[in-house]
Amino acid sequence: MKQKFTSTIAGASIFISAIGLLSRGLGFIREMIFAKNFGLETAFDLYLVGAVLPITINSIILYIGQNYFVPGFQKLNSSDSEAAQKYYKQSFIVFVGAGIIISIILFLTSDIIIDLYMHLAPLESKATAKIIFRIFLLTIPFSAAISIFSALLQAVYEFKYPAISILFLNISIIILLVLFSEQLGVFIIPIGYVLGTSLQFFYLLIKSQKILALNLFATKNEFILSKSFISSSLITIILIESLSQLYSLFDRYFYADITSGGIAALNYAFIIWILPVTIFSLSLATAVFPIISQAISDYSQEQIEKIYNENISVNTFLFIPLAFILFFYGDTIIRILFERGKFVEESTTMTFNVLRYYSISLVFYSVYAVFNKIFYSLNKIKILLWITVAGLLIKLVLNFLLIDFKQNGLALGTSISYIFFFFATYFILNVNLKIKNRSLLMKDLVMHFTNCIICFLTARFIYSIFDINNIVLDATVILFFVCIYSLNSILLKHQSLIIFTRVIENLGFKNRIKAL
Repeated sequence: MKQKFTSTIAGASIFISAIGLLSRGLGFIREMIFAKNFGLETAFDLYLVGAVLPITINSIILYIGQNYFVPGFQKLNSSDSEAAQKYYKQSFIVFVGAGIIISIILFLTSDIIIDLYMHLAPLESKATAKIIFRIFLLTIPFSAAISIFSALLQAVYEFKYPAISILFLNISIIILLVLFSEQLGVFIIPIGYVLGTSLQFFYLLIKSQKILALNLFATKNEFILSKSFISSSLITIILIESLSQLYSLFDRYFYADITSGGIAALNYAFIIWILPVTIFSLSLATAVFPIISQAISDYSQEQIEKIYNENISVNTFLFIPLAFILFFYGDTIIRILFERGKFVEESTTMTFNVLRYYSISLVFYSVYAVFNKIFYSLNKIKILLWITVAGLLIKLVLNFLLIDFKQNGLALGTSISYIFFFFATYFILNVNLKIKNRSLLMKDLVMHFTNCIICFLTARFIYSIFDINNIVLDATVILFFVCIYSLNSILLKHQSLIIFTRVIENLGFKNRIKAL
């Protein structure tokens, strides 16, 4: 019997990557509509404040569901299908039950929670944020169920259904925004989230029912959780991922201390900043994870050092020029993506100032995204937890120290924290992996930074000749910068260009060929 394309690792990777790109594209369209309809208005700030805690909880639940359910189900299903079915029902009841309890507790304490973020805000603003918060609470039980449905489908290699279900969320929000934003204002966003999450739930319920029927009647024994899956390592991983989600919560706390529209500016700037990381660095991290894990298991020092150094070379080659572009030409990118409707020129200026502070950490965070996976390969997750806690404390302290700089100070605090993540993991990995060539990072940083300065000065000279403030010319200057940077790298025959080309081939064409 021929195996389905999306059930193979290569096929699933290609399919999920394609759906992921489509989802990001829809996400960007969604954000562009947000910008057009709401700009940096107070109403959008209130949405971001009201939404942050439920969305954070949903993200954590989805991650926990995958890591808790998949290994346990696969282990049981290989030897006892009846026990696997019991495990599935038990997990569903526990997760959804926990989601309902969390929603009820948050609903009852919503006044306290909103007042914590908006202690100096007018009562009307607090009331708006509280309504948004309470609407979002409806999504938590649905997300808990979705996490188990998705985990079940992934456990039986039906990767395509969870990937497709993600599209329902953005499509629902986009459609409702277009049809009802004038009538319902900012409230249409949480309503869209509830609708999208509900559609995800019913879609995955139908697909999972074909795999394994769900009987919701449970006996006492079915509430007893297996001790093997409540391990210290799983708890540590959950803590790491949960703590990593707290950055937005910390920033929202300072809602009353920053410029009106500052929270929205942080949101738009971060979306632009994180996009290249999600497209390339996380894909590279996913590809590196099994390879370096195998090299560590085989005690292959030469292979370990090669993978480690190539990660640094590829990321510095790609992300130093991207950081330059965001720092010097980010206003052009923001104008192209967002400046329309209520997102006016002043909105672009505020968002660009925030983006500049975020861009400082781009190259460091891109490398850290892969270092993070290497820590898991080395089974150094406790050290990673302490690094995460330290970085979070740095972020929190800097928020208080830099709040005089408003939203720019919050963005700078985030960047410094991310830079700390990089250097802490960099020095620890150098020791644990016994890296011999420790000068590579500095050489690549100096090399690519110098190249970028030359490109920037050349592009600026070309721009000064025309002396025209035109968005087409501004975009052309960015393209010119990229072309000069690439040409210089080719002429210098720097190894990072060769490595980058090979990585792209390995991530793309080779997997495609294997799948076919």
